[in-house]
Amino acid sequence: MFRRFKQTDDRFFELFEEAANILLQGAVLLQDMMAKYETMEERLNELIVLEQKGDKVTDEIVDKLNETFMTPFDREDIYNMAKELDEVLDSVCSTVEKMVIYESGRPDRKFRDLVNIFVRATEKVVEAVSYLKKMKTNTVQIMEICYEIQKYESEGDRIYRYGVADLFKNSENAIYVMKWKEVYEQLETALDRCEKIGKLIRGVVIKYV
Repeated sequence: MFRRFKQTDDRFFELFEEAANILLQGAVLLQDMMAKYETMEERLNELIVLEQKGDKVTDEIVDKLNETFMTPFDREDIYNMAKELDEVLDSVCSTVEKMVIYESGRPDRKFRDLVNIFVRATEKVVEAVSYLKKMKTNTVQIMEICYEIQKYESEGDRIYRYGVADLFKNSENAIYVMKWKEVYEQLETALDRCEKIGKLIRGVVIKYV
């Protein structure tokens, strides 16, 4: 049976929503950078600022976890969700940093497709998190959204595999291939973490509804 908690515990849900929205901002910024890749180095700091905002929200969740006796759901699930939301944005930042450091140049079509899929997955993460506060009345919606996140991750895996295969097929420059393979892997990791968040949310709903 769903457990009832004091109103003060709603702060956990507010912080999760804040973290998810910062993640979405980072994903949309990445998408915009791909369209204007020439300005990527100049705009990297915008992403770093978002990452730092995300770190502060994560710290606040952990601090609240340490000082709260009754939590809205399992303490380990709260910690893991906060950590994964933070690490997705870390992976986005690492993706752009690698592109800048490696001077990777124009992203190819498949990489831009992967970025677009990632943005859609983060939109669904925001949606799923927004329903957590009233998970008992939103169980069906949450499960459907988590399934959509999983579908986006599967589609992203497919794009990743074909994108890396194209690198090996179409370039004779081994260093270029190595650079872009690492960039692809970093973004694919971010998408995997979105799926992990979906699984965590689904698990929470199964436990508490």
